[in-house]
Amino acid sequence: MDERRETLSSSRTIDISRTGVGFISARFIPINSKLMVELALSREEHPVLVQGRVKWVEKIPHTPSFRIGMNFSDISVDAQSRIEQHFKS
Repeated sequence: MDERRETLSSSRTIDISRTGVGFISARFIPINSKLMVELALSREEHPVLVQGRVKWVEKIPHTPSFRIGMNFSDISVDAQSRIEQHFKS
């Protein structure tokens, strides 16, 4: 199986939960694609690196962009802990 590694530099997080993240991207990403995403939970800390799968994709009307929902899949204990702390603050 050929896995591609691409950077989505033009994406913007719009929501985050304990189990996933929603973001806007200028590029279409197919459902079930595996992604590695860096989440900047605060300006003071290093980003959290998480892996997940795209669960849904919506074209944003009248724009070239897509809204994408991703569920976390393989996530380290440290990353999970930092995400949990983010919601307690």
